Amino acid sequence: MHHGLEACVNDPDRPAGLPASPALLRCLVLAALLCLTPALLAPALAEPIRVSAASDPGSEPLQARQQAQDRAFVEAVFQTAQRILPTPLPAPRAELLRGFLAPRATALVQSFQEVAPAKPATPAAKPSASSDMDHASSPPVTLELDVEVNRAAISTLLSRLGLLAGSRHPKVFALRFGPGVSEADLKPLPDLLALQGLARTAQAPVQVTLERVPQGYLKAVLYAGTKSFAADSQDMATLWLDVWGKYFSAREQQPGGAGSPIVVSGFSRVDEVLEFTKTLTSWDDCLREVRLDAVDMRTGNSTGHWTARLTNPERLDARFKEYLPGHKLTSGR
Repeated sequence: MHHGLEACVNDPDRPAGLPASPALLRCLVLAALLCLTPALLAPALAEPIRVSAASDPGSEPLQARQQAQDRAFVEAVFQTAQRILPTPLPAPRAELLRGFLAPRATALVQSFQEVAPAKPATPAAKPSASSDMDHASSPPVTLELDVEVNRAAISTLLSRLGLLAGSRHPKVFALRFGPGVSEADLKPLPDLLALQGLARTAQAPVQVTLERVPQGYLKAVLYAGTKSFAADSQDMATLWLDVWGKYFSAREQQPGGAGSPIVVSGFSRVDEVLEFTKTLTSWDDCLREVRLDAVDMRTGNSTGHWTARLTNPERLDARFKEYLPGHKLTSGR
């Protein structure tokens, strides 16, 4: 993009003193946009998700509070994952996804704030001989939180699981055993396979070989056409997620192709184009890799040109119908 801008600005065919052409002006505007502070071009922050969760009855106050908070984090991350998915998962797979995200949820939370003070597990009371019985029957602590999560990291996790692959998902694979590996080593995999939407078959375009190397660790190689992906680990589940994660993350497995044009008109100021770029970037449930390519400047009605990997056209159309009219914008899609 920058090379194109340089060629446009340094046009050797333009006579000295001649006013800049409209194309040159558009290039200069885009160059100015790209030179603005990176903070202005950063993705828009996602709205916090309001969730509530309760601890188990009878827990110690501090333990109960931590338990309720951890459960709220899981719920916030899980709800975000469901919003990013192109289509809802069947209930059994959704529960498997919740279980997969649970131990990772705290690391995916960026910030949180209590909406209201936590409800105490027990009222203040003087110690008594019956305190143990009272503690055992104490009600749970309930927390209501506004939680902001790392949508990009959640999206990456879903992508590596194959949950964003769409029509490029292979659905089946063939498995070959090498030295030191048998069916008994596959015990950790059934839930992962169900979550990924993968089924084992005798013959398939995608093949995975498993072996235990002389050093003692496991090695996997996934073959898909002319491509291959390798991983190694001491743990079978980790190995499986790693090799398939590399496969699903490869460019040729990503939905949306090389990029689709997005054209939106009606901007009255240049900074509105920047704000809309942030908005497009935040729509990660239907767009990836949003890039501002050009701005056609017109008084009161400028047009922005973007390129993005379009992963869910129907959802993007729905977002446009919801967003554009209220901002007096129109789409050229």
